[in-house]
Amino acid sequence: MKKSLILLLLGLAFTLQAQTDTSQKDLNIQIPARFKYLQRPYLEMSTIQGGASKQWSTTQMLEFFYGDFVDDAEKAEMMSAASSEGLSLGSIQSWDFRLAFEREKTEPRKGPYLDMPQNAIFIYNRSYNSLKMSPDMLRLFLYGNRATAGEAQDISDFNYQSWFYSGIGYQYSFLIDTLPVSIGLSLVSMHTLDDHSTGQASLTTAPDGSNIDFAGAYHFGQSGATTAYSINGWGLALNLETHERFGNHEFSLAAYDLGAVNMPRWLQIDRDSSFSFEGINLGNLFDLSEGSFNNLIDSLSDGVVGGGRAAKWKMLPFRLQFKYRYHFQKQFAYADIEYLHLPNWFPRAAVGYGYRWKKFKANTGLAYGGFNGLSWDLGLDWKITKHWQMQGGLSNLFGLAIPGWSGGTIGNYRLRYTF
Repeated sequence: MKKSLILLLLGLAFTLQAQTDTSQKDLNIQIPARFKYLQRPYLEMSTIQGGASKQWSTTQMLEFFYGDFVDDAEKAEMMSAASSEGLSLGSIQSWDFRLAFEREKTEPRKGPYLDMPQNAIFIYNRSYNSLKMSPDMLRLFLYGNRATAGEAQDISDFNYQSWFYSGIGYQYSFLIDTLPVSIGLSLVSMHTLDDHSTGQASLTTAPDGSNIDFAGAYHFGQSGATTAYSINGWGLALNLETHERFGNHEFSLAAYDLGAVNMPRWLQIDRDSSFSFEGINLGNLFDLSEGSFNNLIDSLSDGVVGGGRAAKWKMLPFRLQFKYRYHFQKQFAYADIEYLHLPNWFPRAAVGYGYRWKKFKANTGLAYGGFNGLSWDLGLDWKITKHWQMQGGLSNLFGLAIPGWSGGTIGNYRLRYTF
């Protein structure tokens, strides 16, 4: 009798459960995603390093910036490579450290899917350099004025920016209905910033060096102290990330360093004028008083340079990313678009293909844009042990494989320890 009662109760329970499942299907009730499948805390270091150019090759950039001496033959090759459209190049140096906390994620990850950030504390350091100059200005830069003395040189559309800043922040991840969203807010410390450019401008030097004639518009901007880790301003930056999956399709949108900094002692000079500089007649150095010398320098600065210091807000060089993945059983195809808010960065698009093994993933593809033109990308992801994972990649493998032809490369590296 007791056994019969137990069997009856079990049968009734299964019947009610089946009726409940059928009712939910009939009513088309959608159950929202719930947090499950624990994500472990981890400590991570990541870096981006490198430089690239559309005109100069990797060999030429290394020779110019790190070589002991650039001879006339090498200068001629550098000038020939940039003779038609001038020179543009850029460099990136970025460090990030992140401590992510334990949390639950929305669903299990099967395959090489994009990671959704966890709640985390992070610190970072960024350095960006971007340069563009006309062929005439590059010639002056390489050879001086000896070959062009007495001739007007076109130095229009020169642009140079150099950023160096650090930040510390907190990232919080949550759900909006079933859509995962991650928001990071950081306090930014501006160390140094240089922002120099010209509009339509020309420069002429006399053959005997007696005078220099300038005609055109120029902009000069600089933060306060120029020592490496001086603090010349404060600001705020926002990181936004989200991603979604539909069957084999996966999408990701992200924005990093959306924000601005205020520099209270920003030096700015904006002029649109012509002047001829013929030097300074000091007369008798023994009769020149300190006061009259300072007045002479001040009048020269006002007439030729001008400008002053005042508080200035500047938008940070933010980064926008879109990523798409189509997943096969062990393979995936991808398409990425990236934009970096710097003068000489062209929006970068990449397409490629990847394959996943048990503990290793590799992908490769072609891209166009960034600081250089056509490039060959490579990415690797290796789960070394239960706790250690390493990722790395190059944005232009041509720059290493054919250094005399393609212009530089930018590498990325990430090391994670999961507790």
